[in-house]
Amino acid sequence: MLLRELLKLKGPFVADGAMGTYFSLLTGQSASLCEAANQEQPDVIAGIHRAYRKAGARLVRTNTFSANTAAMRLPLSQVLHLVREGYHIARREAGDQAVVAADVGAIYPQGDEQADPLPEYRAILDTFLECGARTFLFETLAELEPFLPVFAYLREKCPSAELMVSFSLTPDGRTRAGIPLGQLLAQLEAMEHPVDAVGLNCGCGPMHLYPHAVTLCGWAKPYQIPVFILPNAGYPAVEQQRTVFNTSPEYFAVKTAEIAAAGAFLVGGCCGTTPDHILKLAHMLGEHHQPAAQPPRTAVSVSLTPKEAPDPFSGKLKQGNFVLAAELDPPYGSDLTKVLTAAGQLKASGMDVITISDSPLARVKLDSIVCAAKIRREVGISALPHLCCRDKNANALRASLMGAHCEGIRAVLAVTGDHVPESDRGYVKPVFNVTSIKLMEVIRQLNTDIFTESPMLIGGALNPMVPRVDTELIRVKRKMEAGASFFLTQPVFEGRFDLIDRARALGAKVLVGIMPLVSYRNAYYMSNEVPGIQIPPDYLNRFHPEMNREQSAQTGIEIAVEIAKLARPHADGFYFMTPFNRAEIICAILSRLQEDGCL
Repeated sequence: MLLRELLKLKGPFVADGAMGTYFSLLTGQSASLCEAANQEQPDVIAGIHRAYRKAGARLVRTNTFSANTAAMRLPLSQVLHLVREGYHIARREAGDQAVVAADVGAIYPQGDEQADPLPEYRAILDTFLECGARTFLFETLAELEPFLPVFAYLREKCPSAELMVSFSLTPDGRTRAGIPLGQLLAQLEAMEHPVDAVGLNCGCGPMHLYPHAVTLCGWAKPYQIPVFILPNAGYPAVEQQRTVFNTSPEYFAVKTAEIAAAGAFLVGGCCGTTPDHILKLAHMLGEHHQPAAQPPRTAVSVSLTPKEAPDPFSGKLKQGNFVLAAELDPPYGSDLTKVLTAAGQLKASGMDVITISDSPLARVKLDSIVCAAKIRREVGISALPHLCCRDKNANALRASLMGAHCEGIRAVLAVTGDHVPESDRGYVKPVFNVTSIKLMEVIRQLNTDIFTESPMLIGGALNPMVPRVDTELIRVKRKMEAGASFFLTQPVFEGRFDLIDRARALGAKVLVGIMPLVSYRNAYYMSNEVPGIQIPPDYLNRFHPEMNREQSAQTGIEIAVEIAKLARPHADGFYFMTPFNRAEIICAILSRLQEDGCL
């Protein structure tokens, strides 16, 4: 049975419920193992499909949501075998009176932001098509744009295929990527070929999903696009190290029936629902229970940001003025006295902004946003925190960004972050929920939704010393497309400015990195042990082991001044990395550059 055939009948209809959480409830095994059960425990999966059909489900989703190489850590050949088995099991149990939807979830490549998942999506779709699938459900999506090439491939490969698309929203009406429902609907309108059905699933329970379902039904009605809604049973709790949902099937049925009354042609369940939830819902709809549709809730727009004077650094950068940034390292403890003193010295020397690193080399230091906020408040200078993706998931990153904005911070450097050393991985686990480019997209979305009156500038990292300039330039373009408007470079010690010039030609503002060397030991350590830094022998040879502290510092200042003069025609600003937070060295460099007319 196809979706278009079901739509000809009188509804609304019920879909099935959760697979993963119900599999876990039945077997005591992790829900993450349910796709592997297509091969290892096919009778269990068949029994779950059968129970949902017996409860009244007229749409059955294949047990393939996480069947991909990234989620399962299996070779593609094994994944495709699980896809085949998943479809065949669902097809056998669905019978002739139910639609079988080939279920496809998002693929998030692990550890490689360059990886393109499109070939794997194509292989999965080809496998489903070979099995006879004609109805496809892309569910629990956090964004639409990455899937447009996938949809186009499906339309080209099988024009008669039915395309169902479902987004997962949090109670505030945004996806985990921070994209509001209205923006997703605008993107759907812009698609060359309309979807055959649009829906919402997962994310929240039926009460919180109701107003968003009303919005979706109102949008879809003029286009005559069917709407389907699959709420969670409620919200999970952890009991004795097990995730459980305690929502009663009766409550779920009542609330989900209200969604059907608002215009959804198909309602069912997601996480936490069982055949009992679907049975109660089917009985309620079968009895023509039509609760009065609640009026749509009026969204109250609250501006979190009062009107204020523009941030000096952001304003200067936007106006095309030459800017000066200096990086300070946050302490290992909570005492910021020395950092604040150094920031004050740098401000007095003419610095425009203080940048704060985010636990470089994965060694824990004071939070960069807290440090930047305190500098801004107590020293009175713009602060630019680095924010890396290593230690926080997407939720925590958005929360940190809102906190930074609340504190008056108006520029952030988005970086992926250094990897956790192998020796620490048994205890410290890297997150990398998003990449630097995805983080930039999150900030851009916040600028659209919340920071509208005073948006944040988005900065990115740029390494001009890479051997493959064209490849790095592609990354620069991707970052600019994601919202980056300025870049801080790695320390420059050689006259290689091709990448910088090409990035500026694209419209990017580039602050050239200058790192003063302060001793023989420091110079050789930086050159040999810190990745991405290349120091020419001529500079290394100027240092000698017998130099005292003052002589070494003076040599480092002279080299930094030479590099700055060389870089000045290629830069929109300088980005000084303050060695050991010795602000007097940066102040001396600035004084020399001002005397020589370089600033």
